[in-house]
Amino acid sequence: MLLMMTAAVLLTGCTEYVQREDVNNVVVAEKRVTFDVGNSEWTVTRSLEADGVTMTDLWLFDYIGDELVRTAHKVSTDADFSTPSMSLQYGEHTVFFVASRGKTPSVDGTEITWTQPSDTFWKAVRVNVGSGSSAVVPVTLDRVATKLRVAVTDHVPEGVAKLCVTPSVWWYGLDYTTGAAIESKSSERTVAVPASYIGTTDQLAVNVFGMSDSDEWTTDITITANDGDGNVVGIVTLDDVPFKRNRVTNVSGSLFVAGMSFSVVLNDEWADSYNLEW
Repeated sequence: MLLMMTAAVLLTGCTEYVQREDVNNVVVAEKRVTFDVGNSEWTVTRSLEADGVTMTDLWLFDYIGDELVRTAHKVSTDADFSTPSMSLQYGEHTVFFVASRGKTPSVDGTEITWTQPSDTFWKAVRVNVGSGSSAVVPVTLDRVATKLRVAVTDHVPEGVAKLCVTPSVWWYGLDYTTGAAIESKSSERTVAVPASYIGTTDQLAVNVFGMSDSDEWTTDITITANDGDGNVVGIVTLDDVPFKRNRVTNVSGSLFVAGMSFSVVLNDEWADSYNLEW
């Protein structure tokens, strides 16, 4: 049976109330709720920026109990990107929020995956909707990403065309109902080296984002430099590099000089620091 929309729209002050008939011809009261989305880690603007870079996608998943009632997907060009609204039935809801700037997102069931993860934030918010409840709900999201920063400290020789970073395990998605990291795999992240970096020292760096759980975990990292023909001109492998949600792992060292090694330092810019050297 088709869902019959409408019956009445009642306005009380600035709050919108809606009555609709559900599939059983039962009148259901709804209220338009606006979510004011922000985060203590990012600069709260209409474009939702984190570390000076704009998020590209915002998802809302509205649940009553275990049932998904409706979803909303906003992009950075939408006027209400940071203040999305939903008509919610009276009663208890859990609304799951995901904000990200990862590339090529895909939603399948309760899972969101990206071909290239980037900075991502998540939150589950309980909302009790009624005639006296607020029509504006503030929402503070939490970062669920980790970041690897690879910095090459030695001289970049002629012929270097690309830098490849390959973790033995990396997480490419999350379950939006739990915030847990999913889709682990080994995948190479390749970045072309601009000609302007040839001949420079201590300037070449690459950032790699991935999803992470709150518990610390480790993975091996292989860093490779290749010339235009695909030949390896520099390589280093780091064992048991630690990662954690909302934390940067800084890896730096010489890639083109024999006998030199990288060091690992976990930056406390996002959270408490953890340092490892060998």
